[in-house]
Amino acid sequence: MAASPASSSSTIQSVSSPTTEIETRTDHSLLYRFIRTLIRPIRPKLVSFKKTFPEGSPRIEKHPSSHYGVQISERRIQVPSTPDLPLPQSDPTTNTQNLWTYSFHAPSSKHDVDRDGPKTKTSKTIYYFAGGGFQAPASGEHWKLCARLAKDTAPDGARVVLVSYPLSPKSPAKDSLPLLRAWLLMELKEAHANSSSDESIILMGDSAGGNIIISLAFWWAERLASLKRELGGRDLKLESTNAVEVDLMQRLRSIIVVSPPCDFRNINEQIAEADKHDPVMTKDLTDGAATAWSKDWHMANGEDPKSDPVLSPNLQTAEAWAALRESKLPVHGIYGTADVLAPDCKVFMQKCQKESIRGDWLVWEGMMHCFPMTQCYMVMEGKEGFNWLCRMVRAS
Repeated sequence: MAASPASSSSTIQSVSSPTTEIETRTDHSLLYRFIRTLIRPIRPKLVSFKKTFPEGSPRIEKHPSSHYGVQISERRIQVPSTPDLPLPQSDPTTNTQNLWTYSFHAPSSKHDVDRDGPKTKTSKTIYYFAGGGFQAPASGEHWKLCARLAKDTAPDGARVVLVSYPLSPKSPAKDSLPLLRAWLLMELKEAHANSSSDESIILMGDSAGGNIIISLAFWWAERLASLKRELGGRDLKLESTNAVEVDLMQRLRSIIVVSPPCDFRNINEQIAEADKHDPVMTKDLTDGAATAWSKDWHMANGEDPKSDPVLSPNLQTAEAWAALRESKLPVHGIYGTADVLAPDCKVFMQKCQKESIRGDWLVWEGMMHCFPMTQCYMVMEGKEGFNWLCRMVRAS
């Protein structure tokens, strides 16, 4: 997908299918055009990974305590291993690993107190996975976006939790994904256990974080399909282990992705053209991030690990797409076309449409990577992209 030139028009086009609605915008503000011109000459320095984090979930000790009047609290979750999801490097005594999360408490929320401290009474929880090339934790822009998201969706019964997932190269996908799968099961069980309300979970992530939640969604859908096959059409209200697990699995209500990498191979012919217009990212940068995340990922046939569908969702099997479709999980997405990841984002969006995956998409021509992050700088496109994310939350 070639990035379109800047335009001052405010054209908005929508294309609908039975399951998918794609909104395309072409308008650009003067502020965005100025920022794009200003940062492009220094783009190799804009995104760099100067620090290598230790194994496991990084604790963000110097995180902000509040933004926009939204209070931020830290929580350590001890994620247990399960028989089908062995966790590497676990303590042999406790068989758990730590996962640090950060909850955003909007001022309008009511709180009760449990053993882990303040907890917002909500009907839905947004777990946010921040981008950072699989090698860096949430940036200042991420903390501000999560705080604003918590504030604006609190009236709709939502709360926001930022997940500090393990980072490469010390904790690449082979170590991080099993932990995150076990964590997701744990959170789904907790939502199910609160039988007094219909609690649900939304996974949201940008860039590398978007790739991770897509991977989790396919894994979740295939697990759900397997459970349903084992039930063999029997009444889901039966008090069987499988019936209960089907119900708790269905607490995941949607995923929302922003500019995710969808094919680690980076072989799309249109990437070179997108690279000419990208003011933030480069193909070399995305190649390096993919290499770090796929480190020590072994494939039985000896192929390049970047071609594994778990890491590159555009390569998922027909069976995996069928499981996702049958799960009825909505997949919403947003990306700008002045982004080296955009050509493969487009392929993923088109696959969702072809496979009848429910969801809405916003495609902004000529817009940079993860542009909703610019909402904190009062950039029109950033605010519009952020508002679109809030609408997807309310619809979930």
